[in-house]
Amino acid sequence: MDFGQAWRGAIDFGGTKTAMALVAPDGRVGHRLRFWTPRQPDPDTMCDLIAQQWAALLAQSGGPEVAGVGVAAPGPADAAAGILHQVFDWPWRDVPLAAVLSRRLGLPVRLDNDVNCCCQAEGRFGVARGVRDYAWIQVSTGVGGALCLGGQVYAGARGLAGEVGHLILDEGGPPCACGRRGCLQALVSGPALARRFHEAGGRAGERAEAVFAAAGAGDPRARAVLAAAARDLGRGLAIVVNLLNPEMLVLGGGVMESFAPLLPAVRQAVRERVIGEANREVAVVRSGIGYDAALLGAAVLVER
Repeated sequence: MDFGQAWRGAIDFGGTKTAMALVAPDGRVGHRLRFWTPRQPDPDTMCDLIAQQWAALLAQSGGPEVAGVGVAAPGPADAAAGILHQVFDWPWRDVPLAAVLSRRLGLPVRLDNDVNCCCQAEGRFGVARGVRDYAWIQVSTGVGGALCLGGQVYAGARGLAGEVGHLILDEGGPPCACGRRGCLQALVSGPALARRFHEAGGRAGERAEAVFAAAGAGDPRARAVLAAAARDLGRGLAIVVNLLNPEMLVLGGGVMESFAPLLPAVRQAVRERVIGEANREVAVVRSGIGYDAALLGAAVLVER
């Protein structure tokens, strides 16, 4: 990847943490900064915080020339119009985020859904290089998905394609932030794992890290929760495979980093539920980029 002589700014903000970085002309992620995202912030508060942290990042880096800023946004977005339509558990609706941030930062700003950014980055720099048909699945504070079909990220008619986190697996299941019940997100996201562990008698607070720590220490309740979540994730992924027949499923996101030892169980659950030998050959793999996927994808937006 060659960005010319100028650097690109990249911002990846999610429900738990926000990351920002400067991406060099050769595609290398340079100076970076991370901070906690406020709980259910309003748009002005979040944009003010991003502007403050952006100024700190520029000061830390010595202020290189920056061509523009790409934003990986945590919800359905109209990339062409720069509008973030919704963040499912925040009071955000149809926010012209690109224009607002452009005024705050004094630079051109482009945005897209965070999983679309990750999907594009994985195809250019990660394990999906050279693969024309694949899905990118993010398991983090929420569960999102993006599709690459025929070598192009597929957004759908209104930018909502790939919302695999809201496949309903159990209509009588736990409530989801989208307002429905039994969605994949309500079963395998970070908060869902913490809730399931608490319901099993464990003490996990609001974060999944405690569940993984307890499982690593041998807690049978935590291990049972994670085994059930692996099966549920496989059930959801099998629906994607049966519908689209992709060559590869790429799994990323903060929770997925800790979920890695359970990947064989996820693969097994997928293969038990897909139809046809061709679908059983689907590769189910972890992201080759990891935490930098959304940042790299955001930086690529500046090229548009």
